Amino acid sequence: LDSLLQESSRMSTSLVKRKFNTWKFTDPSVDVSDLTLSPFQIEKLSYLFKCLDTTGDGYINEEDMVYLDEQFRTIAGWSKDDLQLHSIVDNNRAFLECMLEQVQIERSPNNENLTWEEALRPNKVSVTSVSLKNWLNMWSRLLSGAAGMDDFPIWVQLLPKVLFNVIVAREGVDYISKESLKHFYEKFAGLKDQVLERTTEQGFRTATANGDYKLDYKSYQLLFSNFL
Repeated sequence: LDSLLQESSRMSTSLVKRKFNTWKFTDPSVDVSDLTLSPFQIEKLSYLFKCLDTTGDGYINEEDMVYLDEQFRTIAGWSKDDLQLHSIVDNNRAFLECMLEQVQIERSPNNENLTWEEALRPNKVSVTSVSLKNWLNMWSRLLSGAAGMDDFPIWVQLLPKVLFNVIVAREGVDYISKESLKHFYEKFAGLKDQVLERTTEQGFRTATANGDYKLDYKSYQLLFSNFL
């Protein structure tokens, strides 16, 4: 099974490369010369940023998280008082706070000669948004030397679980079906018509070895790790 998942991931990566070679999501005005990311990683992560920047203003902030909460709720089919939704909302806020903290660290001067009193003084995060450059800088640091999901902070490790739970919730099963994947692509990634049909068919086929295996959480987590 591990060999199958690795081959499926390789095929999926090949599929995504063909897709991203035709679409460019990185803002050409953003300087990426100082990043340790590959051009392919930059394109993929820029696309993910685009999905999270729900207002399209070039930043991820609290407003985007509110929209994302409702977007996930609609995709999953949860009521507004569903406990699973409350958990997702908490995770999204933690995700945003961790990103803002990273940006705050970037903007702070490197004060190596601080006194202990200064170093231990509470530092309120004043940053309220994350730009594409901030986003790519963050992932450049996180991915440096990472060999798998276990090497990431817990808030990164929670991302595939959150997405998986949202995708499977409507059908109430413990694996991703072709229909639930299509629904997620349409509502979250904004794919439509033939692009939606083609992406769903090709993506599901490579992720499940032509439908021979279920796309359960273990498989999805591996695919998500390979995406990063």
